[in-house]
Amino acid sequence: MSQDIVKKKTAFLTELTEMQRRFCEHIIMNEGRTTRTAAAIAAGYAEKYATQEAAGLIRNPKIQKYLNFRFNEVNRGLILTRDNYLKRQYMLSAKIERDEKASKTAAHENLIGKAGGLFIETRINTNMSDIDFDERMKRIKELKDIQKDRVKLISESS
Repeated sequence: MSQDIVKKKTAFLTELTEMQRRFCEHIIMNEGRTTRTAAAIAAGYAEKYATQEAAGLIRNPKIQKYLNFRFNEVNRGLILTRDNYLKRQYMLSAKIERDEKASKTAAHENLIGKAGGLFIETRINTNMSDIDFDERMKRIKELKDIQKDRVKLISESS
């Protein structure tokens, strides 16, 4: 049994003219900050007919396919993952240390620790003003026991 190598169909990349490709790239790289007319002018189309050219270009199925492909390609690199987040926080923390702003690194170290799963911030809110002293001490002991149990569970899972 032989296996045939399947090639991806990317023929649309070569079907576009250079001006069409520049039009698409301008739209992609300036998403939300430019108009189609400005993209057509930047691609080299005449200013006098740029609006009509842009309208025609954006309706072209080859250009729509190319734009969809490139938007997906560009956006794939911008997806926030745990690893991307940690890398970014490490870079920011190192930059702050290089700039000798050590007092500000604590916040970044805190974010790195939380994202890395090294520690968890837990807040337990309770209204203790309406209870007497003995009840208050009992409640504080319960909260400390809960905290000890959490620490024990976290250390066992690591």
